Amino acid sequence: MNIINVVYQFNEKYVPYAGVSMTSLLVNNKEADEINIYVLGESLTSESKIILEECVTKFGRRIIFPATDGMIERFRNLGMIPYRGAYSVYLRLFFTELFDIDGRALYLDADTIIDGSLIPLINYDLNGRSVGMVLESIRDDYKIMIGMDESSDYYNSGVILFDVDKWKRNRYCDKIVDHIRNVRSSYIGDQDFLNIVCAGDVCRLPLVYNFQPLHGRYTAKEYFSSYKPRSLSEYYDIGEISSANKNAVIYHCYRWLGEFPWNKGNLHPFNDVYDKYMQQSLWSESIKDRADIGFMLKTEKFLYRIMPKRVFIHVFKLAHEMMLYKAESDARNRKTNADA
Repeated sequence: MNIINVVYQFNEKYVPYAGVSMTSLLVNNKEADEINIYVLGESLTSESKIILEECVTKFGRRIIFPATDGMIERFRNLGMIPYRGAYSVYLRLFFTELFDIDGRALYLDADTIIDGSLIPLINYDLNGRSVGMVLESIRDDYKIMIGMDESSDYYNSGVILFDVDKWKRNRYCDKIVDHIRNVRSSYIGDQDFLNIVCAGDVCRLPLVYNFQPLHGRYTAKEYFSSYKPRSLSEYYDIGEISSANKNAVIYHCYRWLGEFPWNKGNLHPFNDVYDKYMQQSLWSESIKDRADIGFMLKTEKFLYRIMPKRVFIHVFKLAHEMMLYKAESDARNRKTNADA
């Protein structure tokens, strides 16, 4: 049987966007024997749960809302820092302690759009590893900043394929707690925890399963003109990037120039694919609001409009690195202040 167990995590603010993501998932996976959606929510209202349930059950699928308040309180007690004001970002790390599940589980960020069948992904050979993820474009100096070896792979945690049995057998929940207590409790988000604690036990997934905005806007050659790995084996090659641009299964619609596809006036490369599924969802009449972006992002957006693409990608890379450096420094400072 083809059973798709999907885990989402989000707070009340992201309910409409998660609903659009679920709609895209359900529209494109009607051939699955079962689809079970587990929502790890933070401060979700009863009204939001009702509309999400309507979204899922009209396709004849199941949605479950495990209790998360106790786990969120545990994060507070451990001294973990909320990411953009929410603790829900960490729930994916501990989903096996919140409900019983066996086999495979697929975690999806609320800002993903599924544009094809997930059955090949659910059955993907993880080569004995506990999790599968797609690589993130990141510089070696950031890895060093968070205590990783510069030669280590660094993955994006917006899509995670879990071999649940191996995850539990390797006691990763305990290892993450041990890292929080004895090494460091605060990073930019959950992604660093996963990359550090699971190093060496991650299978590299094909790029089609977490296709990111940078590749949606730039060709492979344009990308490599600015992002230069030490060797091509460290990242996806030109052929795979080009193929993924035509055959993406999961679009990861995280911020592009500070905006999401659901923001008014956005320049997001995945705006059209997001709108396609929004129009099929229970949120089809949603009104897009302008993003609240500061001077730096407004400047970046202006430069994006006027600069040649081949020039702007270097500006974007520099701005992204500065953002990561500041966010990492802020995370360290918050930890230091909490310990004072």
